This record gives sequence, structure tokens and C-alpha cells, in this order.
Amino acid sequence: MSDQEQAGAASVRAPSGTMYLYKQPEYLNREDHGNLGWRTPEKPFGFAATINSVPVVASEISSAQKNYPVVFSGMENPVPIAVVSLLQDRNMFVRDDGQWEPGAYVPSYLRRHPFATAVGENDQFAIVIDRASEAISEDPETPFFNGDVVSEQTQSMIDFCGRFESERKRTKEFSDRLVELNLLSEQQVNAPGDDSKRIASFVGVDVQKMNDISPDVLQELHQNGFLGYIFAHLFSLENWNRLLARRSAIIAAASANDPA
Repeated sequence: MSDQEQAGAASVRAPSGTMYLYKQPEYLNREDHGNLGWRTPEKPFGFAATINSVPVVASEISSAQKNYPVVFSGMENPVPIAVVSLLQDRNMFVRDDGQWEPGAYVPSYLRRHPFATAVGENDQFAIVIDRASEAISEDPETPFFNGDVVSEQTQSMIDFCGRFESERKRTKEFSDRLVELNLLSEQQVNAPGDDSKRIASFVGVDVQKMNDISPDVLQELHQNGFLGYIFAHLFSLENWNRLLARRSAIIAAASANDPA
């Protein structure tokens, strides 16, 4: 088995920490960042080129499930994540030119970069930027500030981050309810036609446990919208085969281009 194939057998787990992919997070402020702004980097998604999963909020599972398996980070404090690779240090949806695969859904966690939110007491949040991001420049296309106030474009990103934070809270409610109902289980993906060869392990909703829940609980999940999230997650698992096929194609292309 090649190094890449061995990496593909690793457990799929969400990255820890609230500043995942942010190398140098700083609170956005005029004093330190008044002369800065952002510009389109040469490789727009280069910052995500080596990851194998991306956190998603519950409301975007239905969009993410069109391209990726959407699973959970663990049995405790589970976070929904879109699996974007079965290769080590290689995001299979970021092309060599740093662009995301055309037509594939880009999770909002990545679309908000280099901005993010940091939540403090009383659920108040502040805006953070990744000062190390190649998208941040002293010669910006779009400034962070116009004089003493944030620019229109910056305000738009702040609003986007605020909506993301609201969705993140609802996502936690969804994940917590799955734990309360004991609907999650550890599962694995095996190679097609070979159940002895494990490709990946993950945490997902257990279909048998879903079949055993009471009609009242099922109705509750339907009314609060959680049932739709569950179905989207389960539908997304069909993408494991597509991910395996994409991995095989990438490995084959790399071998063809390697004269050795």
C-alpha cells in the first residue's frame, strides 16, 4: 500500500480549536490594521490545500452533501465536517492553481477566511483576521477601513461572520440533541468489494438507532428541522465511493507523471 493509500485509511476527525486554519489570529481594529485590507491571493484556497476535512454548519449540510461525505468529529461534542480528502496533506478539491474544484460546494468556514469570530462572555463576538493570510495586504484591493469606520466590504464580511456564528449555535443544538438521543455511532468505510480493507473511520448517525426512536421524538426532530439535517447527512455518505474514485484518479495521475 502506498503512503497515500495508507493516509486514506486514517480516521476522519475534525480539527481541534476554534481558530483552525488561522495561523496568526488578531482582533480587527483600526489602530493595528487601518492601513491593511485584502486582495485576491495567487492561490485563493492555498490555505486549505493540505486539509482533509472542513467544519460545516447544519444548515449547509444539504449543500455539502452533493459533493462530500458529511460526518461528525467524534462521539463527544460532535461537529459536522465535510470530508474533502482521503490523502495525506492533500485536499482533493483544491487544484494546483489554488482554486476550488469548479462546481463543488465551498463551505462557509472557508468562504469567510481570512475573517472569523471569537466568542467571549455573554455570547458577544469580536471579529478576528488571520494576519498571516496571503489575502491580507498593505497594498489592498479592498481596504478594511475607510477613515475611522469599516469599509462597506468589511461590514459585509462582518455580517457574514455574524450569520455564521448564529448558525454555529444552532448546529451545536443539533449535535447536542443527537448525543442526548444516543443516535451516533462509530462507523467505517471499507474498500469496494473488500470488507477487510478499511479506508476510513468516522462518526455518523446510526440508521438502526434512528429506526428505534419513538414517533414523538421523530415528530420533534421533524418540527425543529433536525430531521432534514439527519437525512442530508445520511444521503451524503454515498459520496464515499465518489471520494474513493477521485483519490484513485489522483494517485493514477501522479504515477503517470512520475518517470520513476
